[in-house]
Amino acid sequence: MAIREDFQRARSDHEKAARRVEILDAAEDLLLKLGNERFAVSALAARVGVSKSTVFLYFGNKEEMLLAVYERAFMRAFRQLGERLTPGMSGKAFAVAFIDSMIDHPSLLIVRAQLARTIERNVSLESLVSTKKRLLECGTVVSEKLDEVMDLESGCGKRMVMALVNLAAGAVQVDSLPYVDAKAVPQEIADLLHTASIRNIFMDGAEFIFCGATGRSFG
Repeated sequence: MAIREDFQRARSDHEKAARRVEILDAAEDLLLKLGNERFAVSALAARVGVSKSTVFLYFGNKEEMLLAVYERAFMRAFRQLGERLTPGMSGKAFAVAFIDSMIDHPSLLIVRAQLARTIERNVSLESLVSTKKRLLECGTVVSEKLDEVMDLESGCGKRMVMALVNLAAGAVQVDSLPYVDAKAVPQEIADLLHTASIRNIFMDGAEFIFCGATGRSFG
C-alpha cells in the first residue's frame, strides 16, 4: 500500500504529533468496533490509508500503540471524574460519576483487560515506566481531591479508585447487552442481560467497596 502523501510530508514535531493523534483516533475507533481479540495493525493501517510500516514509525509495536490508547482514555476519564467531584457528595453520587466517566471513555476498560497480561509485557521498560508515572500522577490528583471533598482519611480515595477501576474493567467483560438485541430474546433472558449490565454490576460492587472503605452509608 502506498503511503499517504500527507504522512510522507510530516517533518516538524507538530506534524508528527498530529499524525500520531490521527493513528490513535483510528485505533481507538477500530478497537471499539472489533475489541482486543480482533484488533489488527493491518486493519488499522488500511483505515488510516497508510502501510503497516508507516504505523510503526510512530509506535514501536501494536502493544505500544494500545498502551498509548489506554493512557489517553485514562487521562480523559479521570479528568472528567475530577470535574464531577463535589463537596459533600454521597457514595452513590460518587459511584455514578465514576462509572459515567468510565463509560464515556470505553477504550480504557477494553484495553485494561489486556494491560498486565499482554500489553505491558510487550513494551519497552522505558515506555512502561514513563506511562505508569503519568497515570499515577493523574490518578493521584483525582484521589487526593476525593479525600478532600468527601472528608476521607488520607489515602482512602486512592485505594477506592484503584478498586473501582478494577471492578469496572471486570464488569465490562461480562456485559453482553451491547452485543445482543434484548428485544429478540425471551423476557427472562432480557431481564438477566439488564441485571448483568456493566452499570448494574458496577453499582452493586461499588456499594460494598465504598461502605467497607469508609464505614458510611452509600445513599
